[in-house]
Amino acid sequence: MARTLRSKFSGFTLIEILVSLGVLGILMSSLMVAFRSTFDTVTETQLRAEMNQNVRSVMDQLNRELSQALVNNNRPVGEQIYFQIKQLSPDQSVIRFGCTTERGMKELAYAMREVKIDDQPQWPDYELVRMQKDKGMWNFNEPKNWPEFDVNDTEEVEPFAFDIISFRVLYWSTKNGRFVAGNWDSFQRNSMPAKVRIILKSIPRSDAKKGLATKDMKDLQGVEEHKIDIILPQAM
Repeated sequence: MARTLRSKFSGFTLIEILVSLGVLGILMSSLMVAFRSTFDTVTETQLRAEMNQNVRSVMDQLNRELSQALVNNNRPVGEQIYFQIKQLSPDQSVIRFGCTTERGMKELAYAMREVKIDDQPQWPDYELVRMQKDKGMWNFNEPKNWPEFDVNDTEEVEPFAFDIISFRVLYWSTKNGRFVAGNWDSFQRNSMPAKVRIILKSIPRSDAKKGLATKDMKDLQGVEEHKIDIILPQAM
């Protein structure tokens, strides 16, 4: 009877406990991996949604401001309303428009602020900036100095959009019947294009950080391209 009671109430052996802990550890590890994967997926989805919302806001403002740009040559002597596009590289452009004197409307410009360390792009730090002048107008009359503004000038430049690494502006060529990548200067052409195409490339911050060892934009993972065509008002 005594032997039966001892057998009935005896505990687990050390080996059984170790095996149980091992199985529990495997289960917990599997759960942690699944939780981590789910968390990363949710985070990535949220970052991409925020990025796309940011891009939509940028497109809306660009459409509002550019659709009001005018070239008006019937101005006082020494004053002109202008519209200019400059291609800085295959991935970056500058667009700006306004009036050459303080009597006219304010001047606006858009360009990318590219950040590099030892010639290595710091993709998470790229940003689209908006430049504005209400006085002390930019001098755009010397093509060799184009562009004259400094994207790092904190007084004239404000961050406009993050998660964007490329800003391109194409104009509609009536001659070619398509959008082309080229420079446009209303001072020389005495007109403005019928419409422009804005092309933005965006990347979630998480993918931008993963791509810090990537030098060429085309090799980055997770990049999305967005386009908008904006009809411009007729010159006056």
